[in-house]
Amino acid sequence: MSDQHVRWAIAGLGNIAHRFVKDLLKHVPNARLEAVAARQLSRAKQFAQIYQSPKYYGSYQQLAQDPDVDAVYIASIHPQHRVMAKIFLNHGKHVLVEKPAFTTVADWDAMAALAQSQKRLLVEAMKSVTFPAYRQFKEFIKLNQITLDSIEASFGNANPFDAQSRLFDPQLCGGATLDVGVYPLWLYADLCALMGISLPEPVVTHVQSNPKVRVDATVEYRFSGAIRGLLGASISTDLPRQARIKGPDFTATIHDKWWNPKTIDMIYRGQNYQIVTPERGGGFEYEIEHISSLILAGQEQSDLLPGATTRKVINSMQQALTSIGLQSLLQVN
Repeated sequence: MSDQHVRWAIAGLGNIAHRFVKDLLKHVPNARLEAVAARQLSRAKQFAQIYQSPKYYGSYQQLAQDPDVDAVYIASIHPQHRVMAKIFLNHGKHVLVEKPAFTTVADWDAMAALAQSQKRLLVEAMKSVTFPAYRQFKEFIKLNQITLDSIEASFGNANPFDAQSRLFDPQLCGGATLDVGVYPLWLYADLCALMGISLPEPVVTHVQSNPKVRVDATVEYRFSGAIRGLLGASISTDLPRQARIKGPDFTATIHDKWWNPKTIDMIYRGQNYQIVTPERGGGFEYEIEHISSLILAGQEQSDLLPGATTRKVINSMQQALTSIGLQSLLQVN
């Protein structure tokens, strides 16, 4: 690591890794690509050639042993996250792990303790909350001392049933909650934290229209208390792509796609306000730049992506899946 940039590696080279690396290379001045790794050397080599990575590995252990790598982005499917995070943390790497970071609170606690002992960052890659528009939105709320009392958000796409797809594979921890439910749950948890409110346990409704599906296909999470929450997730149905946040004399709409927030309309005390941020990259650049800045500053925690919020979201997912009898999806085989 130099004073100007962090040397990144990518572990797991699926579709999301391609999106991540494009933003890293084009839009993040304080980061550079140092290495990539996959379980198949040929795949790592091909990825490295496309994006001109100086190094590539067919083993995550070999990547972990590379002394020139400062931080690793884990882009594999979530059942592999704990094993990979443990390898990289044990070798002194900072870790940004794709959402959901882990499937159980116990796994988060164990890896967070390891990161702390190694004096390294362990952060869940929930890029939505690092977008400039969303950060300005939170600042507006704080500046005007706005109280929130209602949050509505969902994330759902109509995917045809495919027993071979990881989305529908219970052995790969598939289902709506772990794949996309994590997004609205993070939004709700983050704004509850902003208000200083504890996260209540969700009341969950599970809709299963296809008897062949053995995971949670469409789920609704309801939260009561100081901030009412109505959240939805689906891997089989298209759901609304706007998020609505309300409070006394306040209404905000985060427009399509709310999880990549660029335009936010607000009405506060009868006046209209709008936050608009220009297109820059694919959205990964904000979290990469943020984590890189923390590493360069010698920080071990993120204020935008706090571990406490990740832990609360994982706990909510555990509660949700357990309440509908699908706690087996949390078990990594």
